[in-house]
Amino acid sequence: MTKIYRNLAGNALSKNKIIYVPYIISSMVMIAITFILTAIAKDEHLRQVEGGATLQVIMSVGIPIMYVISFFFLIGVSRFVIKQRKKELGVYCVLGMQKKHIIRVQFLENLYVFLLSAFSGTVVGFVIEKIVQLLFLKIYHLDADFSWDVQWEIMLLNAFVFACFFFVFFVFNAIGILISNILDYMKEEAKGEKQPKSKWILAIAGLLLLGAGYALSFTSKTGIEAIQLFGVAVGLVILGTYALFTAGSITLLNTMKKNKKFYYKTGHFISISGMLYRMKRNAANLATISIFATMVLVTMSSVTTLYTTIADTAKQWYASDFEIVHLKAESEEERKNREDDVLEAAEKTGVTVEQIYTYRYIDGFATVKDGIISTAPFYRSVDISSVMIMTEDVFDYVHGTKLNLAEDEIGVIYSGPFPEETVRFQPMTNNYELSDKVSSDFRVRKIDEDPGVNSGGAVMVSDGAYIFIVSDYSVYGSLEPYINEEMWKMDENHEYILVNTSSSRKAQLAMYDELLVNQDKYEFDWVNCKVDRIDEILGVYGGLFFLGAFLSVAFLTITILNMYFSQLQQGYEDAKRFAIMRKVGLTRKEIKKSINSQIVVVFLLPLLVAVIHTAASYPMVNNILNMLGGCEQRAFLLIVTACCLVFAVVYTIAYLFTRRTYLKMVSGAYDGK
Repeated sequence: MTKIYRNLAGNALSKNKIIYVPYIISSMVMIAITFILTAIAKDEHLRQVEGGATLQVIMSVGIPIMYVISFFFLIGVSRFVIKQRKKELGVYCVLGMQKKHIIRVQFLENLYVFLLSAFSGTVVGFVIEKIVQLLFLKIYHLDADFSWDVQWEIMLLNAFVFACFFFVFFVFNAIGILISNILDYMKEEAKGEKQPKSKWILAIAGLLLLGAGYALSFTSKTGIEAIQLFGVAVGLVILGTYALFTAGSITLLNTMKKNKKFYYKTGHFISISGMLYRMKRNAANLATISIFATMVLVTMSSVTTLYTTIADTAKQWYASDFEIVHLKAESEEERKNREDDVLEAAEKTGVTVEQIYTYRYIDGFATVKDGIISTAPFYRSVDISSVMIMTEDVFDYVHGTKLNLAEDEIGVIYSGPFPEETVRFQPMTNNYELSDKVSSDFRVRKIDEDPGVNSGGAVMVSDGAYIFIVSDYSVYGSLEPYINEEMWKMDENHEYILVNTSSSRKAQLAMYDELLVNQDKYEFDWVNCKVDRIDEILGVYGGLFFLGAFLSVAFLTITILNMYFSQLQQGYEDAKRFAIMRKVGLTRKEIKKSINSQIVVVFLLPLLVAVIHTAASYPMVNNILNMLGGCEQRAFLLIVTACCLVFAVVYTIAYLFTRRTYLKMVSGAYDGK
């Protein structure tokens, strides 16, 4: 008896290859991607890479995301497969099989699909993870690992998670069989389909939801605000998209149908009536394709922009090769001794020092608005900008220029617009009200050049970054009464040694190690090394890029497979409908025209909606990217455009492939056979 069940399950997979092969491929891809993410996150070799530990933490974030995406995607595919098998299950019942026997066959089918998917997905994932590992080691000039060590624990854990998923799918299918009359499965095709009705309320709600999501994007002004509202905006757009596809499309088609002069023409009659039932059955699938296509475009364009521009941004953050922080020197001799200690470390490690200079600045957070620079007694969550105040001699020394600022003049360096012609300093009280202490007004001189000193180096959770340059230390000191010290990281108690060298990366890292090892001897508070910090930042953003790339691949895979399963479903349903049309006298040419017009609309609609969603998200995503490291709007726009074009090409190729499957399924009705 057991052999009969195995034969039935094996024959079912063989005879239904058109649905089971994509199901296995879908499962294989999800298993491979989750394995790659997990393996990278635990890879000991990649941990050696500069910033590798941070990269692995970031990659770990994507693991639960991928498991959730995989579960919901595959359960949808499983439901589609069982739907196409209902007639066959009804035949089993006619042949005398009981529900428990049918469930047993279903269990074996599910088991076979899982075993094939798990084996192939793990092998593919293992090979790709090794390639990724070798690429990382190659990029960072480390010894490549050709041992092909197998991470058995990760393989088994990943397989176990997906085994649980497939067991859940089986349980859902078994419950469906137990609570249903299996014989009714054979009658479903004979049931008439009710005409789709207009749903004006849901359609209008969809427009309002979509408009609200777009409005949040266009009205967000800062990175913090964009991050706070991004999840809300995404939720509104997703709900609005599903509402418009499921209700709006049908409402629009029914409105067109009521126009008798337009509707009662052969081409319009067939196309509109066909699209009505097509949208009723497949609107949710098309909405899903649009959402995942948007995820691909937004994710890939964002991480690509960050990764390709962060190196230049990091060089601005760390303009000098070294920045060494220590307590303020009590005398010029003590200051000179500190610089001599740095030169000693440089000589010991073979580093040639080109510039060395001791300077001071004020660094912290403040609200910069309407020409008023105001600091609060403690951190606030909104309207906060990163602010640095330095003297002209530092800027002049680094650039070899002379600003010649007047006492009532202030230089301003800012990455964005700064419309004010004058500024003043006015601190806030504990109640976040401007105090009575107000500095005199400073005339603004806008400066386009970089400051030439370290001005960042971390993700700035702030609304912007300003660098203010005053003429000398007397003006610098006069600002202290108007700055709330609790808001500032640095004050007059610290000094900074700026060092620029002409030595190699290796030599600079050796000097950095020397300074760190002997930090107590040299009495430095801490040391920043440009090479080391940029490597770390690139590691972090490299992790974001790889995570974004993997998620984009996952989203793209789901998009293409959703398209394929949508075409399969339409093919099963349309074959019978076109056969009826052929019998009632419609010509082959008319049926062909109807097919082409409908599938072209179904192809273009999700792509068009995805591009519109991506364009609408541009302001909000741009604000977030500026906060995470800054990017030129032009560069981001070009990358978004390029991603849209590349995606359109891939999407078109996938569509043409799935279209062949669809046309093959309806060819009998199409040719009048």
